[in-house]
Amino acid sequence: MFSGHYDHWILSRMNGIQKYVKPGFFQSKTLLELGGGYAHVGNKFHELGALVTTSDARQEHLDVVHIKYPHLNTLRIDAEHLNKMNIGITEKYDIILHWGLLYHLQEIEKHLEQITKHCDILLLETEVSDSSEDTFFNLVPEEGFDQAFHLFGMRPTPSYVERILDKNGFHFQIIKDPILNSGYHHYDWEIKETKTWRYGLRRFWICWKKTMVPDFLRVP
Repeated sequence: MFSGHYDHWILSRMNGIQKYVKPGFFQSKTLLELGGGYAHVGNKFHELGALVTTSDARQEHLDVVHIKYPHLNTLRIDAEHLNKMNIGITEKYDIILHWGLLYHLQEIEKHLEQITKHCDILLLETEVSDSSEDTFFNLVPEEGFDQAFHLFGMRPTPSYVERILDKNGFHFQIIKDPILNSGYHHYDWEIKETKTWRYGLRRFWICWKKTMVPDFLRVP
């Protein structure tokens, strides 16, 4: 679980981060990982110096984190119902790490509105639909240990996501670099307006509050 194709995919996305974010930036930054699974990704940011809290809706995943990465803080957070958990996001973090989660949710507008109140920087990555319409999405039934906790997920368009980010006071840089590609996961594809989705059709953003100067970004 969370191995096999995950291993190279973690490395490809971390290579992208290190290409587009200045060295040393993560040192001593507080970082909340949402939908972290076994926290393999969160631990990579720990290795870069971040103070990491990882979270997941499934307690069984967090039980594994306690064994594999006891140095990480953990929270049980149901990202679909942030206000209904006994423990939710109550603190402000420098960074929220949000990889491979958004498309497993159904109410992404409400979700992004809530989490953008709790960070200055959002590292966002998700599966998407092939369309430029900023209100279009596909609703998809899901089942599995790494799929939607509430059995349905939403595949928004890239512009759908960007509309919500802008509405909630965030600038963003979309990264379409092939350095991110891994196996069937692709980030450098072009929109063809098919209004369909497939496994591995993904987008990747580095986002920051409009009140910030993004001096942490580097020009590759």
